[in-house]
Amino acid sequence: MATAPDTSTLTSSAQVFAAYTLPQVRAIHKSLHAQVDEKSARLRTQVGNSYRELLGTADAIVRMRDDMLAAQDVLARMGGMCGRTVVGAKVAGLAKFRSSSSPSSSSSDFAAEDDNDYNHQNDLRLSRVARVQLLNACGLAVGRLLKGGAEGRGDRLVLAAKVLVLKRLLVSSFGAVDNLHEETRIAVEGARKSMNSLRRRLLRAVEKVLEKVSDEVDRNDILKALTAYSLASSSGAKDVLRHFLSVRAEAMVYEFDFEEHEKERDADNVLKGLDLYTRTLLDVQALVPNKLSGALSRLKKQHLLADESLQGLEGLRLDIYERWCGDEIQYFTPFIRHDDLDGTQAREMLTGWAKKGGETLLQGLRRTLEHVSEFKTIVSLRTSVLQHWINDGGKARGFDPSTMLNGLREAIDERLLQILETRVAKLKLVGSEVTATIEAWQPGTSDQHRSLWSEEMVDMDVSGGANQITHEIISRLYGRNDAVARVVTSYESWRHLISSVGDLIDQLKRQRWDDDVEEIEDEDVIAERQKLLSKDDPELLQKKLDETIKGAFDDLDKQMASAWKSSLDSTDNGHIAMYILRILRDIRGRLPYLEGIKSFGLESVPSLHEKLAIHVSTPPLEEFASSALTRRRVAGRALWEGEPALPTQPSTGTFKLLRDLIMSMGDAGLDLWTPAAVKTLKQSFGKQLVEVWRKELNSETMGEKETDGTSENVSEEPSTPEESNSAEASEEPPQSEKTVQGKSEKSKDIYIQWLYDIHLFQQCLGAEVSSEESFRAFVAETFEKTGLEDGAKDKLAKASQEYWKRTSLLFGLLA
Repeated sequence: MATAPDTSTLTSSAQVFAAYTLPQVRAIHKSLHAQVDEKSARLRTQVGNSYRELLGTADAIVRMRDDMLAAQDVLARMGGMCGRTVVGAKVAGLAKFRSSSSPSSSSSDFAAEDDNDYNHQNDLRLSRVARVQLLNACGLAVGRLLKGGAEGRGDRLVLAAKVLVLKRLLVSSFGAVDNLHEETRIAVEGARKSMNSLRRRLLRAVEKVLEKVSDEVDRNDILKALTAYSLASSSGAKDVLRHFLSVRAEAMVYEFDFEEHEKERDADNVLKGLDLYTRTLLDVQALVPNKLSGALSRLKKQHLLADESLQGLEGLRLDIYERWCGDEIQYFTPFIRHDDLDGTQAREMLTGWAKKGGETLLQGLRRTLEHVSEFKTIVSLRTSVLQHWINDGGKARGFDPSTMLNGLREAIDERLLQILETRVAKLKLVGSEVTATIEAWQPGTSDQHRSLWSEEMVDMDVSGGANQITHEIISRLYGRNDAVARVVTSYESWRHLISSVGDLIDQLKRQRWDDDVEEIEDEDVIAERQKLLSKDDPELLQKKLDETIKGAFDDLDKQMASAWKSSLDSTDNGHIAMYILRILRDIRGRLPYLEGIKSFGLESVPSLHEKLAIHVSTPPLEEFASSALTRRRVAGRALWEGEPALPTQPSTGTFKLLRDLIMSMGDAGLDLWTPAAVKTLKQSFGKQLVEVWRKELNSETMGEKETDGTSENVSEEPSTPEESNSAEASEEPPQSEKTVQGKSEKSKDIYIQWLYDIHLFQQCLGAEVSSEESFRAFVAETFEKTGLEDGAKDKLAKASQEYWKRTSLLFGLLA
């Protein structure tokens, strides 16, 4: 392999290609690439180091700027404190202090008599002045301590309580204020008034710490707050515990108080109340009696003024004013009963509080749930509350967590059952809408049936998308006019509510209720709780849901049946039957999956179908009876075939009857004609057809009898001499006899055509209708009138059957 020459001597690419071979050129190329990569890496490293140094320099500049601004602030404050006005005020105050401490002329005379007494009076005056200054400083110090932030809150409360005790001692050291100097008296009276205000502020600050159960407040802060309360109120351990439990009870009541708060209480308040309950149990068991008694006993181990925290409080200047305080202040030690509470008493107090607190919590939960009407919200609240209690409720020693768990369950389940009943009961609004529509029925409006091919449909704007067109087509196809749509929309809204409730109950069945991973719990307890919360409760809700749904549908069925019965005698009962049938169809198409409601509305359906059939078939039958049955001649007699001549197609009146019936069914709505409705129509139509036809047949029979009587009278008349003369007259039958003979022939043709039409109706109406006794009797009567043999009758039946096979599709709804 060729070695790369020294590239430092190369000046141009032409020199490389002129002086070296191809392998050497390649070695030079490789060497140059390696040098480029190496120098690039060194450059990146150098730039990176320089950038980090630049960032460090920028941070240093920022810190220098902050330090400079802080130094400017300090210098500005120092300059303000060294101004002419400030220094002058301090000089004037020092001169006033010295003048007040110098003896007056009368005191000088007295001092001349007894120098020791003068010194004593001077010390008393200096003591009063120092105590007044310390008294004012205490008030300011307490105010500053109570205004502090969350950090070190417990220590500040204890220190504020100590300062307040010191202020109380200072006020008491002055005794009666009537003998004091006016300025001193004013200062003492003002301090006495402000002391009560400061004490209330301190106690309120203590209560705020005790009320909070958030992560910002730890147990040490609670202990120090209780210590501060003991100092401020001179209470023993028992009174301190009683106050702590009272504050927590009031905090729980506050969380559920709706009257004193504009903001509505919600799940957060329930969880906070539950936190107050559980944390109170845990805090009391952790602090009482050992830690609380120890903290209170430490307050009595040294004098109040010897406390390091008081000595370190800069505003009090105890290094100056302490020597001017009397012995009762310098050697004062707080006296607090720290041993008046033992474990048994604390346990009894906590047990009593836990019982009342549990009742308060459950009552508050019930009041909160009364203001919640959403099933989903309560289910979410149930999950949060129960999971919260499962995680924290079992941590308290000596308390059975299942007791409170069952109470929470019962309160929540009770409200869920109430809401469930309320939601299911809304189904009666559907029945109310139906009843109101029937009572205020307006022909032409309530029964309006919009055609699928109307101009309004054809000219509809399609820019809204396919959903609008689909909705309109389905509404028109299923006869959902405004009256029906209102009921269907109301039912769909109710169905959506019930479906959401069912989904939430299924969600409860799938929930897992595991304990906190840090806690060790028996597997049997976990399994029992899982069964209780994820099986028993959902089954209770599901059972109640099924029962209420069944009851609601029974009531709706009775309500609709009552509305239908009240409209049976109405002239619009046919249209009302269509209206109710459409509603029943849409409701039954969306029934909940329950066995007990599958028969909803079926009891009224036969009556509705019957009225529908009568409404649809009556006009065509009336037209048929008035026009077709009154004819005395067969229009297509020349088209008859065979020997004897028989018809091969129905009469125009029969064909028109079938067509009018189909048109009437179509006008009522294609959506109404279920197999059951068509069956009822055929039965009703067959009965009416037989009645109408039999009536006409009976009238024809009566007419023939009258005609036969007339012909007999004519044949029995004696011949007169004039008439017997003519032989032609004796050979020809009388004119009346010709008329009777012609009418009889015409009636026979009509009967034959009627028999054919009846066989066609048998094919149309089906075997069930044609096999009825009244129908078969009518066929037999008609056949007797025809005078045909049985073979001709069979030919007519076969011909009508063949004709129906060819033309049945023309009458699709009846086929």
